[in-house]
Amino acid sequence: MISKIDKYRIHIIVWFIYIFYYLLFYSISTNTSINVELVFKVLLSNISYAITFYLSSEIVFPLLLNNIDLRTIKFLMSIFICSFIAFILVFTKLNLLVFASNTILPTLGKIDIREEFPLHFWNTQIYVFYALGYYFSQRVIQQQKEIAQKEIEIANQKAVVAEQKVELIKKEIELAEEREKNAILAKEKAQAEMAFLRAQINPHFLFNTLNLIYSKIITAPKEVAGEIMLEFSKMMQYATSTKMQEETVDLEGEITFVKQYLDMYKARNQQNAHIDYEEEGYFGSDRVVPMVLITIVENAMKHGLVDDPQNPLIIRVSLVDNFFVFMVRNLKNPYPHDISGKGNTGVGIVNIIKRLNAVYKNGGFTLESEDLGDDYVVTFTVDYNLIKLAK
Repeated sequence: MISKIDKYRIHIIVWFIYIFYYLLFYSISTNTSINVELVFKVLLSNISYAITFYLSSEIVFPLLLNNIDLRTIKFLMSIFICSFIAFILVFTKLNLLVFASNTILPTLGKIDIREEFPLHFWNTQIYVFYALGYYFSQRVIQQQKEIAQKEIEIANQKAVVAEQKVELIKKEIELAEEREKNAILAKEKAQAEMAFLRAQINPHFLFNTLNLIYSKIITAPKEVAGEIMLEFSKMMQYATSTKMQEETVDLEGEITFVKQYLDMYKARNQQNAHIDYEEEGYFGSDRVVPMVLITIVENAMKHGLVDDPQNPLIIRVSLVDNFFVFMVRNLKNPYPHDISGKGNTGVGIVNIIKRLNAVYKNGGFTLESEDLGDDYVVTFTVDYNLIKLAK
């Protein structure tokens, strides 16, 4: 951008070139030699033109025309003021010429101010209009510069906003990757914990079942012992199948597994096994965490009594309106020391609670136990409506 000093320096050079060109043209066109008198007249005239031009373009017009209010009146006023300035300068110039012709440059000849004034005034007035054109051109250039500057500032602001958006997107991507990584780690951790809990439950079930089988095989005929082992192998095939590695299995399969266990128990205890089992509903379309139902049943049989026909082991299974209920009620064993040394029976219940919390993270299930004095009740429920909504 050109500074004001550079601009005025350029203007001075242009004026000198213009004066030199004017002298040369005047000398050639009039066949007159360039002398001191001609140079003095030309310099004096152009100085008056320059003063008129710059007073008009740099002072009068900017003061009166920059404000848009009453622009027409101010425009006429500015022309009048500039014309008045031109009048004064022309009058001064002619008087200087008269003075010079009477003193230092008598060769200038006699100068009649009245005759010379109209032509000189008109020539000076032309520079007023030159100044007006120059003022408006400078104003347009300045406006274009301001517009360009604003566009640059807007572009810079947009660039900053774009950079901020890019940084924000990068951070969002990093956060998404971090969340995905954490989710994978959490899932792997949950799977590892589930595998560990399943590994504890299956041996627990196997331990209890083997205790049951052992107590019956030692007194049963060989044919009965064979049947026991065959039924046991079928149950173990289900309990150790790959389905058990999944978070949930078919509800119907789990209920069938419980009924097989109860049938085996009743068959081997005959008159000493009193079990009241009832079920209601269709179980073929829902799923449940594996080994939960059988763990509740075997803990009830382990800690309770099933040999009293007046107080049988009560099991109620129902699925109505997508609400599953599995209730087990057993008579307490008045001699808890009789079951000592038969395994850590508390592991199963503790682990299924952990597994239920891991699978049903948003709730939708309950596992409650109630001490009724002589009886003990465990109720497991699953609200499939809530679970489906949580997904």
